Amino acid sequence: MLKPKVITGFSRYSDGDLSIKAKHIVANLTGNSNYGTPKPTLSAVSNAITAFDSATEAAVDGDKQSTALKKQKREELEALLNILSLYVQLNGQDDEVILLSSGFDLKKAGTPIGVLPKPASIKVSASNNSGSIKVVVSKVEGAKTYLFEYTLTPVTSDSVWTDVASTKTTAIIDKLTSGKQYAFRVAGVGADTTLVYSDIITSFIL
Repeated sequence: MLKPKVITGFSRYSDGDLSIKAKHIVANLTGNSNYGTPKPTLSAVSNAITAFDSATEAAVDGDKQSTALKKQKREELEALLNILSLYVQLNGQDDEVILLSSGFDLKKAGTPIGVLPKPASIKVSASNNSGSIKVVVSKVEGAKTYLFEYTLTPVTSDSVWTDVASTKTTAIIDKLTSGKQYAFRVAGVGADTTLVYSDIITSFIL
């Protein structure tokens, strides 16, 4: 019997429906004893919803700058929701009732879900600002979001990785310490909760 799976990906929603769905998820997870420590935090998701709503309202007139900002804020919100769906899946005990209590929808039974492949390549290069770096990963078929992670070198079993979610294959990671060497890795995020990371690549930060 196939295990119940949370649906990831929110491109099917209109702007208005995306905001409603995101708020529904936050409301359902708030105080939900099955999900005590959401990742990302509910405050981070709520802030992203507020930013998206503001950008959507500002884009009513349809000027290019406002429309571009709305698109950017939508992508940021979708990326956070996709990562949150992984947390829900991993902590849902494969129980349909618990999973549905999160506010997320579930896939229809009978659709096999596969693990996404390891990203073929990852590259880093200096960005325009000090303390930041550009990370580019090859496209992973089936990925709705990419999880960019970084940590200081040397990498050990005790290393704490910080993650940045993006719906694109490129991410600018900032607020890094100049002169330090960091390690970077990326995984594609799909319907299956198993994350397969790229090779680790290291780089000094200017």
